[in-house]
Amino acid sequence: MESIANSLIKRPLKLFLWAMLLYVASQSFIVGLFVAVVGFFYLKEKAIQWSKVVPAAPKVSMPDTPAKPQRTVEQPAQPPEKQYERSAVVTPIRRTGTHDRS
Repeated sequence: MESIANSLIKRPLKLFLWAMLLYVASQSFIVGLFVAVVGFFYLKEKAIQWSKVVPAAPKVSMPDTPAKPQRTVEQPAQPPEKQYERSAVVTPIRRTGTHDRS
């Protein structure tokens, strides 16, 4: 998992915004209290995520050699259809009510 410091160093705008948030939080009691509460709940959620055990994937036995599909009926080889053979057709837009203009 990528640490917060590495994330902030790689993204200077994010580092600047965090620094401005901490500056405003240090100047205002209400903003500081809000940042402290948000930080507390963020760390609480991270602690819960770290304590959870992620179950391992079940072990599945795979065959040593892949099974090859058997061809039952021989079909004559036909060349594949060519896609996008024709170019796009451009049709003029009909003008209604403009027949008297030139």
